[in-house]
Amino acid sequence: MTNKKMTYSTALEIAIRELSQAEGANPEVIEKLTALKATVDKKNASPKKQTAQQKKNAELKDVISEFLAENKDNGFTVTDILKEVSALEGDSNQHVSALMRQLVQDNAVEKYSEKRRTYFRYKAPDETE
Repeated sequence: MTNKKMTYSTALEIAIRELSQAEGANPEVIEKLTALKATVDKKNASPKKQTAQQKKNAELKDVISEFLAENKDNGFTVTDILKEVSALEGDSNQHVSALMRQLVQDNAVEKYSEKRRTYFRYKAPDETE
């Protein structure tokens, strides 16, 4: 057995193959399982649309990146970013922290600590790993 994750499609494929090889298997069951597998595959193949919140978050991350790029010589705390970036007005510290974590994961922003405070600064494209 491999470490590959068992999906509905894979499970249906195995069930269809096993039933096809079994003696006295009901062909109607095989037909229904094949149709079900086609439906599952079709659903999984469709592109996923971003929700309104995901689109808003992507725009906010762009605004934050632009702000940090304009001030690339300085490091900013989440609170500083919240105060300085007008598009974030009304957002919580927690929400901005989540956006910053995503930017760090995307290698767009560098995170560092100084005197027990966490700062973020712009990471130039040529600095990426």
